[in-house]
Amino acid sequence: MNLIERYVSEIGKRLPRKARADIEAEIRSTLEDMLEERSTTAGRPADDEMVRELLKGYGAPDKVAATYLPEQYLIGPKLLPIFWLVLKIVGTVLTVLAIVGFGVRFGMNGMGLQAFGAQFAKSALEYAGGIISAFGNIVLIFAILERVLPRSEYENELSEGWDPAELTKEPEPDEVRGWEPVIAIAFTLLSLLIFNLYPQVLGIGFLANGQWTSVPILSEAFFRMLPWLNLTWVLGIGLQVMLLRQRRWTAPTRWFNIGLKIAGVVIAYLLLQGPSILALTAADLTEVSMEASAAAILVNLLTQVATFALIIAVIVGGIEVVRDIYKLLFKKGSRSLVVK
Repeated sequence: MNLIERYVSEIGKRLPRKARADIEAEIRSTLEDMLEERSTTAGRPADDEMVRELLKGYGAPDKVAATYLPEQYLIGPKLLPIFWLVLKIVGTVLTVLAIVGFGVRFGMNGMGLQAFGAQFAKSALEYAGGIISAFGNIVLIFAILERVLPRSEYENELSEGWDPAELTKEPEPDEVRGWEPVIAIAFTLLSLLIFNLYPQVLGIGFLANGQWTSVPILSEAFFRMLPWLNLTWVLGIGLQVMLLRQRRWTAPTRWFNIGLKIAGVVIAYLLLQGPSILALTAADLTEVSMEASAAAILVNLLTQVATFALIIAVIVGGIEVVRDIYKLLFKKGSRSLVVK
């Protein structure tokens, strides 16, 4: 892919999918005509240097893409691709959870055709409500980020100082891409909202005797640790905001990140050593018409999954802490790339 194609592709990433192909074709044609005109004027074939000068004068991809987008927006062109990425991830997770939840309810005994239809309708409404709620919260979070974060904190330079050669550069190890902290902030805020303001969604709903019953999944043991989780999440948001401002990792931010990872490992270990974080019991399920044996198997399976998840969190977190400390203490200076 030549430099013009890379440039046009970078612009296209920031454009609406519906109009992307037409706009890319228009820009490509314009650039090729301009390059031909420059080549004729200079009396020599176009080369890479001429292409770079042309693209630099045409403008950074962000600036060019912005000219094809409306000026008034709730979520700007810089955050919009990240917004869609977060929305797709959350939507996928909610869909999987909805399918698993319906499968659990379908396993209940005595579910005839009428009960199946009612259960499916309830599950569909619950799923739609969850999707709408998640969409609203994500839009709110990104709308706040759009207005709170200064544009310079998450945008590349739009005009002055931009060099087309950046399209071919390899990312530096300490460089922070603008979308990474934004995604981290969005998911952290979403976690804070769900666990603190909407804990009722963390449950399993059942249709029993014509009534909809919701059984909470997480126990009091988990919520006793929630203030500490909130503290690490808030500190994590502070770290991500700092990274947005600096646009690169430094020794202090890496040590701070290591401290947050250690705190996460400690919290996971305490949850693992304490009472079960699951409030769901076999008795809860038998009360909503599930067989005692099936209820016991399901609760045992969920307990094992929760325990395994905490063990993985402790092990993976510990490995990451050791790895990050080793890199900080024994990191060798990077060697410059020699171009022959």
